[in-house]
Amino acid sequence: MKAPPARMPSPFVLALWRHTGRLIALRPQRWSASAPHPVLAEALGDWAHRWSDIHDHLGTLFVETAASGGGLVVELGVRSGLSTRALLAAADVAGGRLISVDLCERPTLEGPERLLGRWSFVQSDDVAFAGAPFAAWCAERGLDPIARAIFLDTSHRYEHTRAELAAWLPRLAPGGALMLHDTNMGDWFRTLDGRVTKGWDNDRGVMRAIEEILGRAYDETTYFTDCAAGFAVSHRPWGSGFTVLRRI
Repeated sequence: MKAPPARMPSPFVLALWRHTGRLIALRPQRWSASAPHPVLAEALGDWAHRWSDIHDHLGTLFVETAASGGGLVVELGVRSGLSTRALLAAADVAGGRLISVDLCERPTLEGPERLLGRWSFVQSDDVAFAGAPFAAWCAERGLDPIARAIFLDTSHRYEHTRAELAAWLPRLAPGGALMLHDTNMGDWFRTLDGRVTKGWDNDRGVMRAIEEILGRAYDETTYFTDCAAGFAVSHRPWGSGFTVLRRI
């Protein structure tokens, strides 16, 4: 027997399909940032699912630091310690240790003792600490004064960021990564979940300092990659911007 002929959808159904397709095509795409690695999820705790201005970049911070290999990790700017948690997870995975430097007092950080045991905090101006004090701190612990990864998240002002880069880039190991948050600041910033939040126009302070170091001009509102001045560069524009300079 022959199968009965397929029944065509009604004109109304066809029109509804077309209309729905147009709506889906026009809808902005949104994403959620997750923490699939068990150590990262353990370190973040509830923050693995809570919103923050750096939440979209915690996974990148973790994996870029872990990819830099075991050794010393330097965090410049701590605030509440959310980025510290991601860095400690990376240090645990790669077999390294973390030193955080901030003008403010050490934040209260809860978590597994094996992670916190990898952490040291120094209350200091980060530019001043980069020279002899950092070398002395490393010598006291039998470490080379070289960082496998450096995370910079401080004042976001051009002059200060330029001074930080001048002071800390010589401390970055070959193949190491320097990561900077807030490289796409402005009146507003967007996150991966589609949220739009009031920002701060810092006159492109962090990105201007990067451009000066690399001899490039960038559009920080776009996603881009580059190779310049001995660094592999990758930039994510969302979440106030996150830029990675990996020494080649």
